[in-house]
Amino acid sequence: MTSAEAHTLTGAYALDAVTGPERERFEQHLAQCESCAMEVREFREVSGLLGAAVTSSPGDALRARVLAAVTETRQLPPQVEPPLVLPVPLRSAPSWRARAGIGLAAAAVIAGVVVGGVVIGGVVAGRPPANPVAVAQPQNLIAAAPDAVTVTGHGAGGGTATVAISRSLGKVSVAIHDLPPLDGAHAYQVWLIGPRGPLSAGLLNPGAGETSLVAPVPADANRMAVTTEPLAGSPQPTTPGVALLSLG
Repeated sequence: MTSAEAHTLTGAYALDAVTGPERERFEQHLAQCESCAMEVREFREVSGLLGAAVTSSPGDALRARVLAAVTETRQLPPQVEPPLVLPVPLRSAPSWRARAGIGLAAAAVIAGVVVGGVVIGGVVAGRPPANPVAVAQPQNLIAAAPDAVTVTGHGAGGGTATVAISRSLGKVSVAIHDLPPLDGAHAYQVWLIGPRGPLSAGLLNPGAGETSLVAPVPADANRMAVTTEPLAGSPQPTTPGVALLSLG
């Protein structure tokens, strides 16, 4: 185990998820690294707060109100720019064949934008199609930021959580890998933790293919936790964390 690898185990060690020879080597490192020892103490304090939150679960009435509001809240339609209309020269009226050609060309452009989604391309003045341009995913933009920090930690019951954070963008991406499967009534909820306590960053449901998310990160958030919550989420953590990571 290298020193760099040891620094990533503080959250897992605080949750007693490091065992065997790996635990022995980490404890040897811990005796010589004050920064890791401090992180372990802070993570254990956060873990205790998450565990204590179980004693104050929200009532059934709150869940019913939230679910009722979800069914009554209409999503806003997507904003679609109006198609570009080219002026027709006044000196001559186009024939019906020319008008049909313009209409078909406009329809092809609009269909390419709607169906293509993240790929832009086309044929202009008899030239070959332009090279497709792929739109970068938000996770990639965060990881590519000059100040980006990426951290990976082990889950208490197996699996890993990977976090990329950019303070300049004010964004964080979280991805989970091989965490224990959940039943259909629960999901993993991500929390960003700072002096104000845990704030929800969203839900991850591996059973539905949702294993990563991007969320705004509060300026004072310095830790990330993942807990098991009801499928609709919780306003505050109700179970001890299955993963804890320092955001640096």
